[in-house]
Amino acid sequence: MLYIALYAPSSVQRVLDFVKTVYAFNDAIPIIIRPFGAASQIGVPEAFRISYRLGKPLILVPEIEDLVTTLGISKRYFIADQGSKKKIEDIEEGSCIIINGGDQEPSKKELLTVELIKLAEIPSNLPSPALVSALLIVKRGANVFKK
Repeated sequence: MLYIALYAPSSVQRVLDFVKTVYAFNDAIPIIIRPFGAASQIGVPEAFRISYRLGKPLILVPEIEDLVTTLGISKRYFIADQGSKKKIEDIEEGSCIIINGGDQEPSKKELLTVELIKLAEIPSNLPSPALVSALLIVKRGANVFKK
């Protein structure tokens, strides 16, 4: 199981594209952290409707720290240009990969307990749904879509 988190999305479409992309894979769980604006008012309820219809989990948390305190996820990685290079295959199961979902970056305080990484196999400047797709395809291999 791998958790994929979208941090501070502001766009309804970005939230929906993110959730649908993660759900295309069999064993990844989407997390939305600190949505704001239209994403929180329209995008999150719509994402929960999709989640309910598909019978798949969707997690919403207000802070990155809640990944530890509420969910018990000890390994957290934030994809950033200034992070250390890491291969996707080295990311352990049960970890959470956090992707920036908009214009708002996490504060330095929020990132104290998170490892900043730059993925060796994937350019980090991809839009979030494309980044999630590439990440999960590389992580899971060719059989990711089989049921």
